[in-house]
Amino acid sequence: AGEEVARPLICHRVDSCVGGCVVLSKDGNGQRVFSDLQRQRKIKKLYLAVTTEPVPLGMHVHWMWASLNARGQMGGTPCQFVSHTPPASRKKAKAWIRCVLEVVRCDPITISQDNEQGYDPRGTQHYESTIRLVTGRKHQVRAMLASLGCPLIRDTLYEPISGMTLESLEDEEMESRMDEALDKVRVPTQAIGLQAHAILFAGVRAKARVPWWRDETG
Repeated sequence: AGEEVARPLICHRVDSCVGGCVVLSKDGNGQRVFSDLQRQRKIKKLYLAVTTEPVPLGMHVHWMWASLNARGQMGGTPCQFVSHTPPASRKKAKAWIRCVLEVVRCDPITISQDNEQGYDPRGTQHYESTIRLVTGRKHQVRAMLASLGCPLIRDTLYEPISGMTLESLEDEEMESRMDEALDKVRVPTQAIGLQAHAILFAGVRAKARVPWWRDETG
């Protein structure tokens, strides 16, 4: 039998509506080691994402307001808007944080009507993307894909702002549309189309089970 651990410690977090891999440690030292590996970018995280629009392949670099990205922050919008344009100067860059991910593949899929979450695909074409997370920001995958016009299925927090970026604030008509969209955002109460699929670090490789939108053979 292995060593009994009274209360495992969480090394990182995923949103409550997201399934998949989470790393736990039996003590604070393990947490510190994992945190150091994250800062050194020696941890590889792969996500699976499902959308009804194909996600553009390749590396995507966006920007978020740093003050709104801290977990537990109060005030501001519940969702994260991103900018596709880098800050104009090094001084202005201090107020922003860079968000990077790579879409390594995007394939059309069919979701069964009998999926375990009771999601109704309505005969719509769906796409499953494999995403390599380079930076790990709050809501990063959700916000970045939504800004590209490819929100995750069932993500009621980001579907209303699909295709909107912070650059949109420069247009009065778009700003009004953003205000209307923000009135419609809601924190998801069901699992969304995102899974923390695999994590690799220090010779360890953990992989999640089959995601809810696939059948067991998929």
